[in-house]
Amino acid sequence: MAMQYDVVVMGSGGAGLTAALVAAKAGRKVAVLEKAPHFGGTTAISGGGVWIPESPQAVAAGVDDSKRKALDYCMSVVGNRAERELIEAYIETGPEMVEWLEANSSVNFLLSPPSSDWYPDVEGAMHEGRLLAPAEYDGKQLGPYFDSLSRPRQEFNAPGGMMIDLFDLPYIARLPRPGALWHMAKIAIRFARDKKKLGRGSRLTMGTALMGRLYRSVLDAGVDLYADAPVERLLVEGGRVTGVMATIGGEETQVLASKGVILAAGGFSANEQMRKEYIPFAEQHVSILPYENTGDGIKVATASGAVMGADNHANAVWAVVSKRTRDDGYVERYAHLIDMSKPGCIAVGEDGKRFGNEASVHFVEDMHATGNVPAWIISNARNVKKYGFGLSLPGGGKIKELVASGYLKTADTLADLAAQIGVDAAGLEATAAKVNADAATGKDSAFGKGDTLIDQEIGDPNHAPNPCFGQVGEGPYYAIQIFPGDGSTTVGVKIDAQCRVKGEDGQPIPGLWAAGLDANSIWQGKSPAHGCNVGPALVTGFIAGRSVAA
Repeated sequence: MAMQYDVVVMGSGGAGLTAALVAAKAGRKVAVLEKAPHFGGTTAISGGGVWIPESPQAVAAGVDDSKRKALDYCMSVVGNRAERELIEAYIETGPEMVEWLEANSSVNFLLSPPSSDWYPDVEGAMHEGRLLAPAEYDGKQLGPYFDSLSRPRQEFNAPGGMMIDLFDLPYIARLPRPGALWHMAKIAIRFARDKKKLGRGSRLTMGTALMGRLYRSVLDAGVDLYADAPVERLLVEGGRVTGVMATIGGEETQVLASKGVILAAGGFSANEQMRKEYIPFAEQHVSILPYENTGDGIKVATASGAVMGADNHANAVWAVVSKRTRDDGYVERYAHLIDMSKPGCIAVGEDGKRFGNEASVHFVEDMHATGNVPAWIISNARNVKKYGFGLSLPGGGKIKELVASGYLKTADTLADLAAQIGVDAAGLEATAAKVNADAATGKDSAFGKGDTLIDQEIGDPNHAPNPCFGQVGEGPYYAIQIFPGDGSTTVGVKIDAQCRVKGEDGQPIPGLWAAGLDANSIWQGKSPAHGCNVGPALVTGFIAGRSVAA
C-alpha cells in the first residue's frame, strides 16, 4: 500500500504541527504521522511558553529590547560551542513566526508575566519582556476532534484534570479573598460541567492550549493526520529521502513525500539505551515526557546517514522529579517547579546536609555534581498545607493517601524522619538549625536561595524578607524522594539554518529536515531562559515547513 504527499511530518507536537501548517498554507499536500493515539506531543504537556526577543507583543508593550542584544546574550551563554548561524536564524525568525501564526492560524500569544532570563549576570539578559504565553483556548472549538487532543497531566499542570494558567496564579495567591475566590470558583464550576458532559475540561491553558490551537489550525488547513502511525524507516532513492515506511491502520504503508520529510518526533527521553549513552545517572533518571518519545526520528535519520550533535553542555533540560506508582500501574511523575522555591523547603542528601539552592533552575546540576541521586526534600506540615508539596496540593489535599502509598514520609521529629528516609539524623538536625537561624535575617548564607529575581518568581511574595527562604520550623515533617529528570532531551541530529539534516560530510541530506527535539539543541544544551524548548520547537518547525515547501 502506498500514499502520495508533498510533505510528510513525523510527530504532532509544536514543531511538527507548525511545520505541517506552514507547508499546507504554501499549497502543499501534507500528512502528519503520530506514533501515539493522541495528537499534541511533548508540547501539549509543557508550560507552553515561548522565548521570543522583540516579539510583536513586546514591541507593542514598549519593552526596551533588541535582537542584537538578545543575540549577544545567547552567544555569551552558549559560549564557544555555539553555532552562530542557528542562533541568528532563531533570533531573526522568532518574531516573524509569531506574527505569521497570529495571521494564519488560531494561535494567539500574550506577553507573559515577568520572567527573568536564566543567566541574569550575563550582559544582555532581561528580567521581563521576552517570554510569551499562549492564550487559553476553548477545547470545544475542536468539535469532534477534541478527544483526540492529548490530555494534560493531572500530576502537575491539571490537578484533578482542571487546568489552571499562569495568569490564574495571582488569584490563587490572593485566596480566599472574595475576588480571587470568585475567579477560581468560575473555573471550577465550568470544569465540573465539562467533566460531566465531555469527560474532560474544555478550558485549555499552557501547552495544551497552544496545541489545541495548532491542531484546529492544521485541520482547517486540510492536513491529513494519522494517529497510532509509527514510522519504521525512511525511504531513500538515489541519495534523496523520498518518504517513509510507516504502520497505518495496522498495515505497513509507504508514505511518499515528493518535497521532503520533516522529523519532529520528540527526542529520546523514553529510550533506555539512549539514556544510558547520553544521560548521567541514567538508571535513576525520571523523565516527565511521553512514553512514545523513544528517539524514533533520530534513529531513522542516523540509519540514513545523519550525524548526531556532539559535546553539548548538557544532553537534556533538567527537572527535579518525584514519582508514584498508582494502583492501576500508571507511574505519576511530578516536576517540582513550584514547591522547592517556597520558604521552609530544603533538599538534603544521605548525610542530612543541603547541597544546593533549592529554588535554582540549575538544581539538578547540583544533584549530578554532588552525587546526591536520589535526594530528599523536606518541609513541615504548616508549609506543606500552605504551599503544597509534590503531589499534595495547597490546602493539604491527598496527604493521607500519599502517606499511605509511601510517596510522602512523615514523622513528628527530624530524627524520626531521618531514620525513615535513611539520612544522617545529626546532619539533618544541624542543617535545619542552620536554616532556622539564617531565616531570621532572610539570607541563606550557604547557597543564596532567593537572592535572585529568577528564584523569587516562584517564591511567596508575601513572605518577608525573602520570598524563598524561611524556617524549617516545628514538626510534624514530611519528606519526598526526588530524582534528576528532564523536560526534554537536547541531543539530536545536526541541522543547518534551514533545518536541513546534515550528513557525515556536513552537507544537507536531500529531502530531509528536522525540528524540535529531533534536531540538536540550538543552545547546545544550555538554555538561556524559560520558553527555550517550545520556542525553538515552533521556530524550527516554521523554518522547516517554509524550507520544504519551497
